[in-house]
Amino acid sequence: MKRLLLFIVFCELFSLHLCFAQRPANDLPYYTVIPHYKLSVSYNTTTVLVFASAVKPIDKGDRTVIAQKQPGVDNVLKLKAARRNFLPTNLHVFTSDGRLYAFDLTYTDSIASTFNLSRLIPTGGSDSNTTVLFTNEPLNSEQMSQYINSVKSLPISHYTSRRHFKMKFQLETIGMASHLLFFRFSITNLSNLDYNIDFIRLYVRDKQKTKRSSIQEQEILPVYQDSETSVPGNSSIIHVVAVPAFTLADNKQLVVELFEKNGGRSVTLHLKNNQLFKANNL
Repeated sequence: MKRLLLFIVFCELFSLHLCFAQRPANDLPYYTVIPHYKLSVSYNTTTVLVFASAVKPIDKGDRTVIAQKQPGVDNVLKLKAARRNFLPTNLHVFTSDGRLYAFDLTYTDSIASTFNLSRLIPTGGSDSNTTVLFTNEPLNSEQMSQYINSVKSLPISHYTSRRHFKMKFQLETIGMASHLLFFRFSITNLSNLDYNIDFIRLYVRDKQKTKRSSIQEQEILPVYQDSETSVPGNSSIIHVVAVPAFTLADNKQLVVELFEKNGGRSVTLHLKNNQLFKANNL
């Protein structure tokens, strides 16, 4: 009798499991959907987005789009295509007022546009997009300024450099503080033509590409970089970029690319793990 009761209970539980397992998943309610905005990005020109509050971390669907904050301006984000005719992808931007902005990106050869998103009224009311809660707040401006001044006063400890198109791009030193790495670069213009900086892009990639394999890249987004973006002819500037601290695997390298605005004088540095290990405590 006891065995019969146990068998009946087992059958009931098994039937209940099948009932839940076969139940189709429900779609999320419409009121939970954050609207996506269509945005075109060009290779030759820069798309500029102006937000009501400071831009926090961003998330890109693909590395073929370069996204970077405007140095010295926390609420401005610049977008540019890293190559022509990239496949459609997406972008999510988080801002300090807790909002999340979602974009569907496509390529265009037309002149890029500038958008003032502080005028954007979120669907469903003024607080409908206030959904993001931040932890681990970054350094305040006073702390950041102290570290920037410290790294600029360090002696030169790295001499990795590259010359191209009469431009010299050199890593001079690396500082470390508050879970951040501070890279101090010198940018020297050896020509008579002014050099206007468009982007400084940092990403981790494989050292070598083997046959039938693709190169994996992981972009590192700066949390700070100097606001000076012009190098006059026959002169040099110091440029500091701060990123979240990281190290490299044995088969990886850090690539730093310097892009000229409306020009083709791009310069690239390749950095190794042992250079990161030499970072100075600030």
